[in-house]
Amino acid sequence: MVLALGAVGVLVYIGTSNAHDLTTVHLRLDAWWFLVAFPLYASGSLALALAWREELAAFGHRLPVAQAIRIWWRAQLARYIPTGLAAFASREVLAREAGVANMLGAASLVVELVTVVGWGCLGAAIGLPSSLLAAPLRIALGSAAAAGLATLPILYPRIAGMGHRVPALRTLAALKADRPTLYAAVGLYGASVAVKSAAFVAFAAALLPVHGSDAWLLAGGVQAAAVIGILGVTPAGIGVREGAMIGILGHRFGATDAAAVAVAWRAWEFGFELTWLGVGTVWKPDRRRAAEMA
Repeated sequence: MVLALGAVGVLVYIGTSNAHDLTTVHLRLDAWWFLVAFPLYASGSLALALAWREELAAFGHRLPVAQAIRIWWRAQLARYIPTGLAAFASREVLAREAGVANMLGAASLVVELVTVVGWGCLGAAIGLPSSLLAAPLRIALGSAAAAGLATLPILYPRIAGMGHRVPALRTLAALKADRPTLYAAVGLYGASVAVKSAAFVAFAAALLPVHGSDAWLLAGGVQAAAVIGILGVTPAGIGVREGAMIGILGHRFGATDAAAVAVAWRAWEFGFELTWLGVGTVWKPDRRRAAEMA
């Protein structure tokens, strides 16, 4: 929590210390688009937690809906701790406390990250114009992502077995999944990525003069930046993702406006994550009742 709030503080400091540059920013506010973006982003975020629950069910452990959502959102805050190891540890510990088998929580995060990156690459390949990503590269990236997503529920044990020295991968290689359920989880992750992309298009439209032809660029750009941020080494991809978004959107909207939107989008996500964390910390669903509703 301290690190997440610290990240918010850094964003505020950067904004205030560079306030003199705001004269070159040409944002305008259309609050109606925020009303569109809000439910889209909220439902996309919820779909991620539900996809993780479905993934656990594929590996033989079904959590109550409320409990799965609470665990997923509380674990998310560990992304702000440098290195990605804390995120795995957080997911593992919180899942184990809920009765999930040892190392299954960490193993499930491996599948989640691979799946989200796959959908993100597919979204980038579809949305980015050839002026930013050459057509042959778009076809190669999209085909590889689609093939990976289609075969993930089948090939994951062999791929995970290559990293048998890592406990989470060793556990994953030994797990036998119910394929239809795992495909359903992959589909839910994809639905989340698609809905969040639409949320970003609406969010950008609330701040920028967006035309209908810009929708694909915005959707592909936010996914490309998200993938680059996941692969980056900074906590939660801070700085890396924003830099990628500026590079992708700057040619269309200008570097300063693209930077302002990138920082505003990060602040938007901070607000959601901290709100979900607060709700997940205060709200403790009754386990018996949750189990009956599972």
